[in-house]
Amino acid sequence: MSGASGMSGASGTTAPVAGERADGPRPAPDRTAEVRAWLRARRGAETRRRFVSRLYTAVVLLGGWYGLFLAGLLAESGQRPFAVHAAVTEAVLPAGLTTAAALVVWATVRDALWRGPVTPPAPVVDLLLTLPVRRRTFLLPWFWLSAGIWSTAGLLLGLVGAGLLAATGLGDLGPLAAACLGGALCVALLAVSAAAVVQRSRRAADAVHRVTPWAVAALLLGGAQAVAAARGGGRARWLETAELWSGPWGWAAQPVLAAAGGTAPGWPVAALLLAVATAAALWAALRCVGGIPGETLRARARAADGVLAGILAADARVVRLATARARGDRGRGRLARWAGRLAAPGSPRLLVLWRDAVSLAAAPRRTGTALLLLLLAVAAAERGPLATVAAALLAYGAAARLLEPARLDGDDPRRAAWSPRPFQRIAVAHAVVPVAVLTAVGTPAAVVLGGGPALWWLLGAVPVLVAAGLVGAWRPATPAARLYGSPALAGAGPMLALLWNAAGPVAGVLTATAAAGGTGGTGAVRLLVCWAVAAVLLLWARRRARALVRP
Repeated sequence: MSGASGMSGASGTTAPVAGERADGPRPAPDRTAEVRAWLRARRGAETRRRFVSRLYTAVVLLGGWYGLFLAGLLAESGQRPFAVHAAVTEAVLPAGLTTAAALVVWATVRDALWRGPVTPPAPVVDLLLTLPVRRRTFLLPWFWLSAGIWSTAGLLLGLVGAGLLAATGLGDLGPLAAACLGGALCVALLAVSAAAVVQRSRRAADAVHRVTPWAVAALLLGGAQAVAAARGGGRARWLETAELWSGPWGWAAQPVLAAAGGTAPGWPVAALLLAVATAAALWAALRCVGGIPGETLRARARAADGVLAGILAADARVVRLATARARGDRGRGRLARWAGRLAAPGSPRLLVLWRDAVSLAAAPRRTGTALLLLLLAVAAAERGPLATVAAALLAYGAAARLLEPARLDGDDPRRAAWSPRPFQRIAVAHAVVPVAVLTAVGTPAAVVLGGGPALWWLLGAVPVLVAAGLVGAWRPATPAARLYGSPALAGAGPMLALLWNAAGPVAGVLTATAAAGGTGGTGAVRLLVCWAVAAVLLLWARRRARALVRP
């Protein structure tokens, strides 16, 4: 008894909860100090060796590439080699800086939905955080590591931005460097702090999901505004003023505008607001780090491992599934519940089509994104070689968004065990609903935006791109021979795996690009060629689907 009491006293036993009976269960003693001492003894010189190795790698990379580039830029900035672009740069700065800063914040916050700044390895989560320790002590270093990485990246980019602005002759290097470095540091710290709050709070994560469409639309409009300013279009001063005061992303841009000779009369107030917002965000993040649920940390750690495995295997589907599992189920919306009550058809032949239609109705965001991509593709088609390539890529993105039910069946063929039909027939049936939806929406848009040539292109491109998407959906696991097989191609395994995985989509995009009017031939001939290639791709997808269930 005395030994046990002495151990509890030495390790700092937590006081009983108020109202708890004296002979009731007592909280476990705090073993934080003992666990930290054990970790230091176990890691020892290995931790120092890894730190020195990583520091050496970072110094070599930054000094050898970034350092030489920055030295040359700063040496030439006094001669103003980019002075001819000064007018364009000055016109782009308000919208461009605000949009870039907002994009950094938004990308970091979205990253927190599946990973976040506090993501210790799985052994740390599975072992250390199950012990009677103060979790904040072991989680806080990971937050500071992420904050340091974000801050370093922000400072490096800010220094390059100051050098580029000085090279255009918009200001002196000293004031520009102070403005760019200060704004970049604050934006980086604010972004990583907001991401920590999103990682901790389910309510904050749900709010990020809800505002995602509006945020994406605002970022696209900001980018379009910057492009219009660069091309000499009219500038809406009132809109630029509203953007500069819309939040921390605009506050960070105002000191840079003032140092570059632009119009920012209230930049001291904006700088003060930015500093206060950054300090408040850091305070909130430090308070919530210790409260991140263990379930969330475990899911994020495994998601990070899955994403790394998918990247090494050059398999984008593995990456997407890993991030989706970490995000978890966000619940079903009203439209999804309504779609789930739709009566199933009586014929088994129509069940796949019914399931695909219900899936599209239950995911309006995915369907709306696909239709938006299709409209952009139709608007860009038949307007030159580069525009046609962009149109083919956008149209493939639209088709891929509508093929999620096929990808789910490809991930787990047991989902189709209800059907007495062969699995390969179900695989081909998944093409009907995407082709019908894209053709029905794209036909009037092609007639209005592009006329006859765009309509011929759409009717040929949609089937071939949907078939190409099915080839990717029924892709088996990457063979090990693709990654490690040939000694003559040592180191090229991931590239070979990437080419093997992307063979179907690449064939579809190339065919849709070649179907443009500039390649010769009548519209009917190009249409028949596209349909023939689509048939070949469907046969390929059918063969891959049969291989997935072959004993």
